[in-house]
Amino acid sequence: MMKVFFCVVAVLAMAHMMVEPSQAAFTCTDVDRCLVQCMPYLVGTATVPAPACCDGVKQIKGMAVTIEDKRQACGCVKDAANKYQNIKEDAASGLPTKCGVPLSYPISKNIDCST
Repeated sequence: MMKVFFCVVAVLAMAHMMVEPSQAAFTCTDVDRCLVQCMPYLVGTATVPAPACCDGVKQIKGMAVTIEDKRQACGCVKDAANKYQNIKEDAASGLPTKCGVPLSYPISKNIDCST
C-alpha cells in the first residue's frame, strides 16, 4: 500500500510541474552580462561591436524563446540602456543589425516591452 501511495504522489508531483507556468530561465543580470562587451560600441568609443558583444546578443536571442521570455528580455535590455546616460540611441537600436542577430524588439530606452 505504501508503494502505491508514493507512486501516486510522484505522478501528481510530475503533473504539477508540467502544468505550472515556467519561469524565465534567465535574469536581468544574465542579460547585463551578455551586453557588457557592447559598451565600447554603445557609448561610441568603438566603431563596430566586438565579436564578444555580438555573441552576447546571440545569447540574449537564445534565452528569450517564448513571448513572455521576449518581454522579460526586452525589459532587461531597456533597463540596461537606461542605466547609462551616455549610450547612443542609434548605436543601441542598430546593434542587432550590426551583429547580424535580428531581435523581435529594438534595443532602446523608450521601447514598450508589453507589445
